[in-house]
Amino acid sequence: MSAETKNNSRWLALLAATLAFTFTFLSRFTWAPLMNTVMGEFSISATQAGLYMSAFFAGYCITQIPGGIMADKLQPKYILIVSTILGGVCTALMSVIPNYSVGLVVRVVNGLCSGVIMSSCSKIVVANFAPQERATGMGILLASPPIGILLANQIAPRLMTVVGWRGTFAYVSLFAVLVVLCLFFFVKPAPKAPAPAGKAGLLEGVKAFFQDPQQIILALSGFMFMFVNNGFSTWGNKFAQSMGLSGTQGGMIVSAFSIAGIIASCFSGKVANSLGMDHKKFLLITLGLMGVSSLVFGLMGGYMALILVGILFGAFAYFPSTHYTTLASMRAGDQYSATAISIQNLIFQSASLVQPVIVGGIIDSGSSYTVVWSFFAGVCFLGVLIGCAFRAARK
Repeated sequence: MSAETKNNSRWLALLAATLAFTFTFLSRFTWAPLMNTVMGEFSISATQAGLYMSAFFAGYCITQIPGGIMADKLQPKYILIVSTILGGVCTALMSVIPNYSVGLVVRVVNGLCSGVIMSSCSKIVVANFAPQERATGMGILLASPPIGILLANQIAPRLMTVVGWRGTFAYVSLFAVLVVLCLFFFVKPAPKAPAPAGKAGLLEGVKAFFQDPQQIILALSGFMFMFVNNGFSTWGNKFAQSMGLSGTQGGMIVSAFSIAGIIASCFSGKVANSLGMDHKKFLLITLGLMGVSSLVFGLMGGYMALILVGILFGAFAYFPSTHYTTLASMRAGDQYSATAISIQNLIFQSASLVQPVIVGGIIDSGSSYTVVWSFFAGVCFLGVLIGCAFRAARK
């Protein structure tokens, strides 16, 4: 294989992996723009509507670490193909659910299918990119969350006006067909890794993580970060509609947030280097600015103002993630870096599990959305305070 062909094949493999990871977020967040309509049809509260997001995250969290084990032992290409097909089927099933309870079960199963995807996508990046180039591949892969959220908020409101909320889920499920085709044609089976020396394995890595107080501190700070990051994606559109804006306008606000997040995710490392900041300092500053953005966003009253603040909010909401991951890897060392990252991601995603229920409860209590965005700001600032106690280097 020529150098040019090999170079092209790795980018195609990255494209397929990014599409697979993106589909999990498209499937997950398609619910947010449709929430108001379905609440009326099923006569459910905001708390119950939020549980649809929590149900997905519950399944997603359960299969995080098992997904990592599978990616190490099996071919990530085939794991991704099977999980994407199942995710597509679950998304399509949302179009025919007869009631709220059945939909809740479907969302849990969809989350279970999606939880194995990130580790297999990461494995594809590792297999196709040399160590010195891996950060570039991972940066593009980690842009998948805002890409998926952007697509959900652009596609779902428009489809709903034409085919209704049920038809929207049906059409979104077809994206899985494109993903499967790309995985089949663009991803080559990964070479079999040599058996590890000694008895070191997953359990030893888990033990090392939880015996390191600094990893716990970092993960708790990241929990606060992810709580707010996914909070905007879940409630941003509904907030806009509560102000009298249309679902399409709300989708544009969340889309502006997501586009800024895509750019920030891809260039976070370069921005930190250009400013001469280490991972911790850059992380804490951008997390604090994320909290300020939340406060300002809650005070805005016009469509264009919400768009502009949403862009700043989106950038600050996606700058920190690369640095959380890098710091966890540095603390763990090469031997346990993958295990540390998978556990950290599990803790981060647990914030997404509880956030919709907590915020839904605040809304159902009669509080205004100003309270919600102030609450998010407080969570960010708590994350900064916790993060200040973190020490990157081992003594």
